[in-house]
Amino acid sequence: MFGIVGSLLVIAQMMFLSLGAPTHTALLFGLIAAVCWIMHALERGDKALLFVNLAVGGFAFYGLMP
Repeated sequence: MFGIVGSLLVIAQMMFLSLGAPTHTALLFGLIAAVCWIMHALERGDKALLFVNLAVGGFAFYGLMP
C-alpha cells in the first residue's frame, strides 16, 4: 500500500518540477513520498530501501528549512 502511494507521490513531484511549480512544493511531495517508502521498507524489512529513503527524506527536509 505505502509503495503505491509513494510511487504516485514521486510522479507528482516530478510533474511539479517539470511544470515549473515552486521548489518547496516539489520537496514537500518528495518528503511525503520518502515517508511512505520508509513505511514500506519497514513493513518489508528492506534495509537498503530504508537507507536510501532516509537519505532522500533528510535532503527533502533540509531543503524545506527556511
